[in-house]
Amino acid sequence: MFLSIDRIVNGFAVCLDDFGNAFYIELSKIKGDVKEGSIIISDGGDGYVASGYETEKRQEELFELAESLFDE
Repeated sequence: MFLSIDRIVNGFAVCLDDFGNAFYIELSKIKGDVKEGSIIISDGGDGYVASGYETEKRQEELFELAESLFDE
């Protein structure tokens, strides 16, 4: 399951899944470079890994969608 980091508050990442459900995850449990908008994936245990590939992919999809809304 992919989670998107919505915001970071007091050492926790507030994450949303594809259905809009919110999860609070301690930053210490996430490996990699995390910031608002990052996509994280479970590592199979109780931790998570930031996915640069999935983050970039989703940002490109959103950019293309926004461009298509303004193209005539």
